[in-house]
Amino acid sequence: MKKVLATLVLCISFLAVRANAGNIIVGLPADSGTGNCFPFGCAYTTEYQQVYTSSLFSSVGTIDITDLEFYNTQIDLGATTMNSGNWAISLSTTAADWNTISSTYAANIGANNTLVFNGNLAQAWAFGDALTINLTTPFLYNPAMGNLLMDVVATNTSDANGIIYFDTNGYNGGNFNGNTIFGRVYCNGCGITTGVVNNGYGLVTGFSYGTTTTPEPTSMFLLGTALVGLAGKGLRKLRK
Repeated sequence: MKKVLATLVLCISFLAVRANAGNIIVGLPADSGTGNCFPFGCAYTTEYQQVYTSSLFSSVGTIDITDLEFYNTQIDLGATTMNSGNWAISLSTTAADWNTISSTYAANIGANNTLVFNGNLAQAWAFGDALTINLTTPFLYNPAMGNLLMDVVATNTSDANGIIYFDTNGYNGGNFNGNTIFGRVYCNGCGITTGVVNNGYGLVTGFSYGTTTTPEPTSMFLLGTALVGLAGKGLRKLRK
């Protein structure tokens, strides 16, 4: 009977939650021949926020974000290591958008704000590498509930072995307003609670994720039939 129960539990677990891994990159194509070092590629020592419009995720729906990725494909300044320091990264669902993000950091943060990474990103580096930040706490994001906000607080950072310019989208002939998909608030070394807003500009970002799926009715019917059969078999063994 114990084997029967174990089998039932295994079947239910397998069909009820099924993880599908995936990756989506937002902000392509990257701006040609340019980039930005805030907040990961140089000695940036203040808060940084970037908002991603929910429509960017319409093709994937609700996702469980497990890592963030940033790319260095446009400018090579000879950096040999990624910066050292500490980066506290949080994600939340926000009502702010690329054209409404506030210069006041706190005003943009959503109620489900979650610290997803807190640590050093130092590592060997070469032009063409991607910075992959594996989240210690995955973030469940439903684009139907609002836009996605990334909040980064950088402290004690150093770029002693070179500056890294990560790929961007939205550079517009000296302006930073060339798209309608994300925006940022930043200020390097100034302003504790407020920063400068760039509507329509930000870092090209990759998101690795898992999704949870609900079993189809046919699968549930087959599962139910199997459970009845297994239960009956177990009862017959008990009566012998």
